Amino acid sequence: MNKNNVEVELKYQIRNQKKLEGWLKKNAKQIFSSRQVDEYYTPAHENYFKEKRPTKYLRIRKSGNGWSTAFKLWHPSGKGEYSHCDEFETDIDSGEELKKIFIALGFKVRIVVDKKRTTYNYRDFKIEIDKIEELGTVCEIEMKRGFNIPEEGINKIKEFATELGLTEEDRGDDLKLGYAYLIAKKKGIVK
Repeated sequence: MNKNNVEVELKYQIRNQKKLEGWLKKNAKQIFSSRQVDEYYTPAHENYFKEKRPTKYLRIRKSGNGWSTAFKLWHPSGKGEYSHCDEFETDIDSGEELKKIFIALGFKVRIVVDKKRTTYNYRDFKIEIDKIEELGTVCEIEMKRGFNIPEEGINKIKEFATELGLTEEDRGDDLKLGYAYLIAKKKGIVK
């Protein structure tokens, strides 16, 4: 997450996992590895997944022994993908209690993303390797700092991804829209 609650990240399908993980072990610092379960909710009055390309996500995450919640508002780039999002995220003491509150307020769980995540830091980048049963293995690269506008951050990520052997083709059209979208599409929730 960057300052001002702006998140700039790109996802890539991994074609050569051994090579990528070798590079990361040699050059980057591993800071985290855990199973994460993300539950995506929508309020009763607005099903975020009714949009062809959802722009709002409300999530409760269990990561290891910790919990967090986040709301993301994605901004379209005009190229059939998102350029960045406003992200409001905080740790919480009890995800189970927050789930009860959401349900009592009429929110519904729409999508669950269950993944094994390993996180690395390298310079201004956070690199995450996500193993998702329904989607395969994906590399997510996020700019932590070092950009003034989202487009600048996107360009820096693309340059760095090239160094890692990742290409624009590895992004695919749907991967540009995130894990929750991909799973919702597989389940026929979005078209």
